[in-house]
Amino acid sequence: MNRYEVKRNNKYRLTANRLIRSRPDLEELRNSNCKIAYLSSQQEKKKGNGQKLICGECIKVSDSMQWICPYDFMIVIYEPNVAQFTEEQIEILLWHELKHIGFKPDSEEEEYYIVPHDYEEFREIIDECGLEWNETPWRDTR
Repeated sequence: MNRYEVKRNNKYRLTANRLIRSRPDLEELRNSNCKIAYLSSQQEKKKGNGQKLICGECIKVSDSMQWICPYDFMIVIYEPNVAQFTEEQIEILLWHELKHIGFKPDSEEEEYYIVPHDYEEFREIIDECGLEWNETPWRDTR
């Protein structure tokens, strides 16, 4: 298999849809027409001179690319970087990526943007899961 292969991931889609239906902080996304592709990449991704692993990212599809990509956002999970994650950590990662989807207020039709982190993480995730939720091995100590 080509290590750069990217595929749709139905398991991530189902988990994300469950989060969207159940999490109060994702209500605006739940009530929107936003189209999201959930993808798995076999590529390892790092930033900062290769010092920090990137587990996933939310990418806004530009208006000029929507003719070829019928989605508003793509959420990509980098499989080599999450290989040791528990199911709960994958769920938190998907929640984190969904929180990057923002809605421009007062527009006639839905307009989206990427929401930056509150800190290095989103405040709700820190409050609920702790700052080190993505460490391996991880145990939920809540």
